Formats: sequence, structure tokens, C-alpha cells
Amino acid sequence: MSSSEWREVKLGEIINLNYGKGLSATKRNPGNIPVYSSAGITGWHDKALIKKNGIVVGRKGTVGTVYYSETPFYCIDTAYYLTEDDTKEDLKYLYYLLNHLPLKKLNTDSAVPGLNRDNAYSQVFSLPPIQEQKAIAHILSTLDDKIEVNNQINKTLENMAQAIFKQWFVDFEFPNEDGEPYKSSGGEMVESELGMIPKGWGVGKFIDLIEITSGKRPGKRSDLAMEDCKYPLVGASSIMGYTDDFNFEEKILVIGRVGTHGVVQRFNNKVWASDNTLVIKSDNYEFAYQILNQIDYKAINRGSTQPLITQTDIKNYTLIIPTEGYLNKFELLVGSLFEIYSNHCIENSKLTEIRDSLLPKLMSGEIRVPLDEEGDVS
Repeated sequence: MSSSEWREVKLGEIINLNYGKGLSATKRNPGNIPVYSSAGITGWHDKALIKKNGIVVGRKGTVGTVYYSETPFYCIDTAYYLTEDDTKEDLKYLYYLLNHLPLKKLNTDSAVPGLNRDNAYSQVFSLPPIQEQKAIAHILSTLDDKIEVNNQINKTLENMAQAIFKQWFVDFEFPNEDGEPYKSSGGEMVESELGMIPKGWGVGKFIDLIEITSGKRPGKRSDLAMEDCKYPLVGASSIMGYTDDFNFEEKILVIGRVGTHGVVQRFNNKVWASDNTLVIKSDNYEFAYQILNQIDYKAINRGSTQPLITQTDIKNYTLIIPTEGYLNKFELLVGSLFEIYSNHCIENSKLTEIRDSLLPKLMSGEIRVPLDEEGDVS
């Protein structure tokens, strides 16, 4: 198939973008229908506005974001949507095309970011024949499907770790010397300031198990990873860019100091923790991770206009401290789960890099997908 079979078109010639419909949180009923806004899934409802799979494009707020729903969904009025009824092209291909087009740069409103539909329609690009569209979408979606499988496995692993933590350190049903659940098998319990706890366990402060420091402001920053800015810049809730140096390279846990609270991030590579974070190190890394996920951050917030948590707040958090033996057993057991989790994260990073490098080349025709006589990938 020659490149001459590709044709130059405007987006408005091949798709129709529909407006979503308002649905406030108070009007949503419990259900399993995802509700999409320009920021992705923002809740659930019992009735679908769109009764088939489709694409959602951010219109107001988070401009130009693109999501694909494999199931019936509801699209609210901060986004556009389209289904197979709105185009003659391959829908999954259009999802990747819309991700490739510079829609995020088409903001037409300085106060509230907005994507004008006519501006989107005016985008010009080369469109391959339908069979090549399907082949391109197949390659990219195969990578995305593997990433999603890894994400689902990681979610299961995290749920398993949480369940073990609850069983051992909340319900006190850790295995006793005979391998039976401690509390329900008659294990001795004693009084403490936090209620009844297993004999030999104690109550202390979080600082008894951790070291804590604050992050620092980076010297240089880039939105994208580059040769001279390759180290992740860690913010209160996510990686917010890249910088030219690192201030941690060991296993750390990062939480928000200013701004967002309650997101616990795990790192075991070279990163720069920014000045709006708190960084925790611990020989009991997995136990500390679970404790950080248990803390009620709203209760210890010191900020009035902007949320603020100090090192002292975390240091003085009161908790039940198990015996060293059970802390070590938990570290080994749950650590093995998160080793698998980490391997999946590394694989996903590589798959994402491959997908993101392939996307513009496949969309431009720089890399062509070989097809057989029936139009299938050869």
C-alpha cells in the first residue's frame, strides 16, 4: 500500500463532536456507569447518556484530554464525545489520532480554559485507509492493553498488601507460632492507650520507626524528560516534571507537605523530592507505607488557606508498634508482593515510552504497517 493512498483531511470532515450533558454529583444515582468530564472519570451513575463505547474529549477546564470508554458511559457538559455513529473511520484509531493532534494547545479562553469545536475541526492531517487505521490502532492498543493488565495486577497486589496489614495489625489475626490466627485462637491481649493489643506489642510514635525530612526546591525544571533534565521531580501527589539533579536515590516514601495531602508515593530510584513534600525512610518500609495510608491528614492539617502538614505532625503520630519479629515478617511477605509491583511499573514505563515514540511515526506514515492482500497485518 503506497503512501499516496493517504489523504489530507480536516478533522471536521471525518468526525462530529457532540456536547455532553450536565449531571451534578447530587443527581447521580449509585450505579456502574462511568461519568466522564474533561478530567476523566469523575464518578458513577445508573444510566448511560451514550449507550455504546466512545471517545471523550476535554472541552472546558482540562482542554484537549482524550479518553476511550469501552463501555456505555455518561459525558457531562465539560467535554465532547463521539461514537461510531459520528464517523466512518475506525474509532480506536481516532482515539490515538486525537491524542496525537495538538488539541491541548487550542485553548481559547484565558479565564476558564476551553476548546472551541471549530478550532478542533480545522486541524489538518494525513489520514490512512481504514484497514491501515485498524492496523495502527491494533499495534498501539496492544501496548495499552498490556499496560492496563499490569495496572490491574498491581491493584490486586496492593489490595492484598492492605488486607494482610489489616489482618495482622488491626484485627490482630497474624499467624501465631502454630500458624493459627492469634486473636481468635486465644492469643493474650493487654490494655493500652489505643485499646487492647497483643501481649508484647507496644504503643509509640511514628518517629520510632522512621526518619523524615522535607524536600527542596529544584535548581532547574523541565516539563519533559530530556538529556539534561532526566530525573523525576516529585510533587505532593505525582511526578510534576524533570530536573537536572537528584536528592534521593534510595527507597523512600513521599507525601505532600503543602497542597495535596493523602497521596503516598513510592520510589526506589534517583528522584528530586520538591519543597512541597515530606520524605520518609524506614527499615520497616512496607509497614510505614501502610501507616501513611491510614493517617487522617485532614485531622492534622495546620493550614487555613492552603493545606499544610509538618514533620512534627508525622513524627508524633501515635500508633501500635508490633514486635520486631512480626515487623520483619511483614516486610518480607509484603515486600515480595511489591517487588512484583515494581517490576510491572518498570515494564509499563518502557511500554509507555515505546507507545509514545511509535504514535507520531505511525500517525505521520513515517513507519508503515505491512498489510497482506486481505488488509490484515502481515
